[in-house]
Amino acid sequence: MTQPLAGGSFEPVTVETPLRGRKARIRANPSLTLGRTMRAIGRQFSLFIIVLLIVGGAGAIYDFAGGMPLAAVFKLWGPVGLAAGFGAGMIRELGRNTIGSLTALGRHRGYALIGAAPELSDKVLRELPPDKRTPLGALAFQPSGAFATSFRDIQSALGDRVVAFIGSVPNEGATTAALCAAASATQQGRRVIVVDCDIRRRSLTRLLHGDTDFGVLEAADEPGRWVEALCEEDEIGVAYIAAAKLRNPWRNLSSAKGFRTLVQELRARYDLVILDCPPALSNADGAMVARVADRIVVVAAWDETPLAAVRNTMRTLKRTASDATTLFINRVPAGYRFARLRGD
Repeated sequence: MTQPLAGGSFEPVTVETPLRGRKARIRANPSLTLGRTMRAIGRQFSLFIIVLLIVGGAGAIYDFAGGMPLAAVFKLWGPVGLAAGFGAGMIRELGRNTIGSLTALGRHRGYALIGAAPELSDKVLRELPPDKRTPLGALAFQPSGAFATSFRDIQSALGDRVVAFIGSVPNEGATTAALCAAASATQQGRRVIVVDCDIRRRSLTRLLHGDTDFGVLEAADEPGRWVEALCEEDEIGVAYIAAAKLRNPWRNLSSAKGFRTLVQELRARYDLVILDCPPALSNADGAMVARVADRIVVVAAWDETPLAAVRNTMRTLKRTASDATTLFINRVPAGYRFARLRGD
């Protein structure tokens, strides 16, 4: 389990310069280095096998067909195939250019980092009841853990406003981050609602098993009836509006006539309104929906999201939204820390 990011309330940190000392400490920690190496091997293992079979196999077949003894063929082409596979995997891994440290973000000036959340490892999940091994279960049953602490920091930094959570591409954890921030704020006694604005993928709705016939798109068409779309999650009591199955594939939420009115209705009723938006780079509606928010939180997965995708997302949001755009790092492995409080 990672250590809590910090105690107290979290303030966004603008990443401007590389932190060489911290990078050196991370490199000096053998467990971090070993963990990152094992993840790299897992990512590139399939490429390693493919190159090994193609290079080693092709050479072995050619020489064996030319009359070379089988033992000599394996002795020659086995190491060649291994070296080729290892080299291809290393080149591909070095070219990934993902978020692996605060130092990496330091090369991109102006990114305001609102916080980071640790990954929920198998060890952490095994400490939860068998039917509660989920992010919400970690918030409910491990309130002093690093995962719950990180989201308490984040929800405190969000303040009372409308906040859009958005990823660059699918599967970066933006939906989970939005739900956990809403759940943590609910635990702190704030009036919170989270809205599934991704009406095509419906990630939040599926996560909460909240299928409905009257969802966010229908509420946007008739804002006066939005209460009919209101649901409540049964673990922590988070209020949410689900997305109904899309009847017309040409519809989008940002162009619904009453969407802004719906958001204003929710703003008047709740302290914190969280919008779970479609991915910015795979759905044009994502940035348009985020435009109505007071603040945008761009969610990126540690060592998975390419920095180029983050850059493109930031550019897209700057063209369509306010300057209150911050970055949130998801699934940080044990031992890595991305931000500290108040000038630390």
